[in-house]
Amino acid sequence: MDLAYITATKIIEMFIILLIGAGAYKARIADEETGSRLTRVLLNIISPCVILLSYQIDYDKERLYGLAVTAILSFASFLIAIAVSGFAVPKDAGPDMAVERMSIVYSNCGFIGIPLIDGILGREGVFYMTAYLTVFNIFVWSHGIMLMSGKSESMKKTIRSLINPSNAAIILGIFLFLTGIRLPEIFTEPVALIAGMNTPAAMLISGINLAQSDFLGGLKNKRTYIISIAKLIVVPGLTLLLLLAAGAERSISITILTAAACPSGAMGTMFALQYKRNGQYASNLLTITTALSLITIPAIMAAAGGIL
Repeated sequence: MDLAYITATKIIEMFIILLIGAGAYKARIADEETGSRLTRVLLNIISPCVILLSYQIDYDKERLYGLAVTAILSFASFLIAIAVSGFAVPKDAGPDMAVERMSIVYSNCGFIGIPLIDGILGREGVFYMTAYLTVFNIFVWSHGIMLMSGKSESMKKTIRSLINPSNAAIILGIFLFLTGIRLPEIFTEPVALIAGMNTPAAMLISGINLAQSDFLGGLKNKRTYIISIAKLIVVPGLTLLLLLAAGAERSISITILTAAACPSGAMGTMFALQYKRNGQYASNLLTITTALSLITIPAIMAAAGGIL
């Protein structure tokens, strides 16, 4: 089936759930605390279950090689994103320079990327996405912190920040994959049920966040469009060129491109609040790029479908 068609179908399904989340907030069925608590459940329980299951496949040297290739190309794609952010948002761009660069570099590859690639490629896509997420975590807890805080953190603090359930699931998953250990069905079945909540939970959270933001006010800010173009078109476009030049296997290329094409991530808002930056602006960029990605992601995948 055509890659663009599959992507568009998944995006529409996710958008419907997003609207339900927004409607729940407007109807006062959900509130800010609901979104916050559901986010913690998603990050600490649901996403790790998705990641762990993706490694419950037979050991294969080609898959291991593919995981390494994905990590290397993901690293290169982040360097591209950082370069684009520096060009689009120069140092004298104003007090929101850090927030804008953060929004360009770091995508919502966990909330939107995982369910999207799961729908496109299944477990194989999630398997390779874990390599991208590992590189993402390394960059966001080093470069991201330096960007938002204006100073470098100690190595000890950076390493401590990398200790979280998702990374633990990646480490455990790789161990199980390399050793060929398959978890018993009595364990994998309930884990699979929890993992199945990933897309609904992620989109409900996005909808709740959307309903809270000043969407129309954000659209009046000209800088929003510069950031959105850089994040949703330039970064994935250059990433596509990188993947074509590297000649990577199709599943790897689709996984990295999908992650790079995702809208701005929630980490931007969380870091903005933590380091006393403009959290409202970061939230608006997240919301607006999420809305625009409903158009740009299928367009990017349509362009890539015939050449990957």
